[in-house]
Amino acid sequence: MKKIDNFFTKKDCEWFLWYNTILPDTRDNGLRLMSMTHFAQPFFARKLTDLHKRLPDNEEITTLNINFDYGAGGIHSDGYIEHDKNDEIANSYLIPIIVNEVDKYYTIVFDQVSKEAVTFNGETGLGDKGITTYKQITSDDFGLSNEPFDKEIYDMYLTHLNYNALKGLTVAHVHEWTLGSAMTWPRQNFHVSANFVNKNTRASVLITTRYKC
Repeated sequence: MKKIDNFFTKKDCEWFLWYNTILPDTRDNGLRLMSMTHFAQPFFARKLTDLHKRLPDNEEITTLNINFDYGAGGIHSDGYIEHDKNDEIANSYLIPIIVNEVDKYYTIVFDQVSKEAVTFNGETGLGDKGITTYKQITSDDFGLSNEPFDKEIYDMYLTHLNYNALKGLTVAHVHEWTLGSAMTWPRQNFHVSANFVNKNTRASVLITTRYKC
């Protein structure tokens, strides 16, 4: 889990914001507006090659979305779903392309992992918000302990979630958002957006990868 400074230049950020304006469809999942970039299409080939040059040689892109958040998200992993269940999942790269300089934004990564894409949104109080293709599970399904979650971390970052539903989770890393810098973690690790006050003030590009065969 690390941060890659200047993964995107200012021009890269501006390019993705422009590109978002010409995309044909945007999904609203109740917490964010998400645009599919159609990165596998021929018209994106040059940009895709450029992005792959910034990644480790043994990884290739499987997901590339542009997200505009208006609410803090829930706990989930970026694991496999049905169509890519045979992939050897690799890493997630979250790159801010809009940040409000007055506010601070954070992404919390947990020690616990799931190679399948699952979420605790229902149990933590978000219901189906933020859900598109991920399976809902509970802490009992996952076999988490009854150890209380760190109250200091909860009060600092996660007040949008039900505190008692976080039992058994432990924090591996806290990423602070920086414009253009990629925050990375293994796709299997559970993670969550920290709460934030001013809505509609941030946007990011999410890249997920798999290991090449």
